[in-house]
Amino acid sequence: MKSIFTGSIHNKNSRKQADLILVVLASQSVRAAIETGPDGSCDILVPDDDVARARQHLKKYAMENKDIPRPAPHVPTRIFFSPAALALAFFLAAIHYIITTLGLHKQAILNFGSSSYYLSQGQSFRAVTALFLHSDTDHLLGNMAGIVVLAGPLLRVTGYGQGLLLLLAAGTAGNLISESFGRDLRLSIGASTAVMAAAGLLGARRMTIGAQSNHSLFPKLKSLAPFVAAATLTAMFSHGENTDVSAHLFGFLAGTGIGLCYYPLSAPLSGPVMGRISFAIVLAILSTALIRGALTFFT
Repeated sequence: MKSIFTGSIHNKNSRKQADLILVVLASQSVRAAIETGPDGSCDILVPDDDVARARQHLKKYAMENKDIPRPAPHVPTRIFFSPAALALAFFLAAIHYIITTLGLHKQAILNFGSSSYYLSQGQSFRAVTALFLHSDTDHLLGNMAGIVVLAGPLLRVTGYGQGLLLLLAAGTAGNLISESFGRDLRLSIGASTAVMAAAGLLGARRMTIGAQSNHSLFPKLKSLAPFVAAATLTAMFSHGENTDVSAHLFGFLAGTGIGLCYYPLSAPLSGPVMGRISFAIVLAILSTALIRGALTFFT
C-alpha cells in the first residue's frame, strides 16, 4: 500500500479533502483506506498497482471542478472594527457638541449646510462641510453607527488615509450631484451621504475583487449581487421624515463609481506612505473648505 495523501485529522480543511478523495476513489472503484497516526496525522493508502490510476482520477476530477466556486475565506472579526472609523464617529460628535454648547448650531447649519442655491452661487465648500453637521442627537447617533458599521470595514481594507479620502470624495460628490438638480434654499446636512457612499465603495470592492489576479486593468464584474445588496442596504436607510433621499442615492452611486475606478488601480496607492499622504490631502480639503466658509461670511 502506498500513500497518495497526507493530512491531519485536527485540521478541518484537511479532513474535508481526505473525505473528498475517498469519495472520488470509491466512485471509480479504486480501493483505498485511511490510516491515522498517534500524532493526529492521516494517510490515504491505495494498493501499489492502483497508485497511477488513483492519481489520474483525482487529477481529472480536479480539472473538471476547477471552476466551481470555493468557500469564501475566513474573515477575522477584527476587520469590522476600525480605530479610524471610531475616531471619525467621535469627531462628528465633538463638532456637534461644540457648536451646540456655544449656541452656534443653527448658524452653523445656515452658513455651512449644503443647498442647491448656494452651491450655484459658487459656495462649493458647503458640499464638504455639510457632511459634518447634524440636526439633532438622534441624527448624529444614527450616522455614528453607520460610520462604525460601514466605514469601519472600508477603512480596514483600504487603509485609514485612503479610506477617508474615498469617503470624503464620494460623500462630497453625492452632495454636489444631488444639489445640482434643484435651485432651492433647502439645506441638507449630515454624514449619511458619506455612510451611503461607504456602502457603495464596499459593494464596488466586492464586485472588482480578484481583478488583480486576472492581470486586467479593468475589473471583470463577477456578479451584480454585491451591488444589489449594497443598494438594498441604502434603500433601507433612506426613508423617514426629513431624510434627503437623493443625497443618499447619489452618495451610494458616487461611492460605487469611485470604487470601480479606484480598486483596479489600488496596488500602487496602498501602503502606509500613501496612507499618510491621503490623510494629509483630507486635512487640506477640510481646512480649505472651513477657511473658504469663514471668509465668505466674515469678509
